[in-house]
Amino acid sequence: MKRLLFAICMATLTFVSANAQNDDITNETILQLLKEGFNSEEVKGAIETSSTRIINYNIDFMRKLKAAGADSDLITYIQKIAKVDNGFEGVMWWNTGDKPVKVYRSQFEKEQKGFSLGTLAAAALTGAVVGTTLSGTLPSSGAGAALGAGAVLLASTGKDVEKLCIMGASSKNVIRTTKPVFRFYLPKHDPQSFKKEADNWYYSVMNEIQSPNEFQVVKMTQKKNRRVFVDGASYSIAGFEGKNAKGRVVVDFQIKEINNNTFEVTFPQDLAPGEYVFFWKNGLGNELFKQHVFGFDFRIE
Repeated sequence: MKRLLFAICMATLTFVSANAQNDDITNETILQLLKEGFNSEEVKGAIETSSTRIINYNIDFMRKLKAAGADSDLITYIQKIAKVDNGFEGVMWWNTGDKPVKVYRSQFEKEQKGFSLGTLAAAALTGAVVGTTLSGTLPSSGAGAALGAGAVLLASTGKDVEKLCIMGASSKNVIRTTKPVFRFYLPKHDPQSFKKEADNWYYSVMNEIQSPNEFQVVKMTQKKNRRVFVDGASYSIAGFEGKNAKGRVVVDFQIKEINNNTFEVTFPQDLAPGEYVFFWKNGLGNELFKQHVFGFDFRIE
């Protein structure tokens, strides 16, 4: 009986989390989940795995949470989220004409004939292995460990970085303006929560980033079914440089500080249509980033 109840609880939590990844989490979403009988941990799971969350905290919402059955732990948790990052984290496309849109990150792979981390992931017993990798956790054993080992030192030198690519001819983050406005939300967490043993490489990397000034916006070249860095642009600990990396490929942008962990990025010149990526130019100094190189890619139409 206990096993059956446990299985039902896990299935419910999985269902909530899976659906949260496709839905916005707002004040009303949280209240609705509580009214439907989900407990604090289930609601937290929905919030943490949501693709976009827009949570505004005030006294009125605090009272509604209490009336809906939220315990003090959940109320404090929601209050901290709203206070620290206004419900956002990572990179948001801000001037959408409607609500902000999250810019999803993409993993880089080695541009090498016959080798693809995507192919390796598909071969590694699929399912949970791929899920843990995409969610930003480091598997510790079995097929997951094999996949993690395949990604080790994906970029150990500047030359390695130049040979990286993003699979897919075009980004799924489509932006229909030539002068987009982005906001970087870089919430800082307790460093003790992000040791390597915590198996959360993505948040560990993001916790090291202080501002968008550590990034370059690089215009990428479409090459069949992937996007690559432009030929002739060399990479060092200072980022991309060289005759083909100035102006036309590495795009200038301006930064406005909103608060100590929120920054707005704008462009003095219109962006030409094409494929772009926010790339962490300081990445070679971070061991976890070197193993799991990623960027926030987008397409201008």
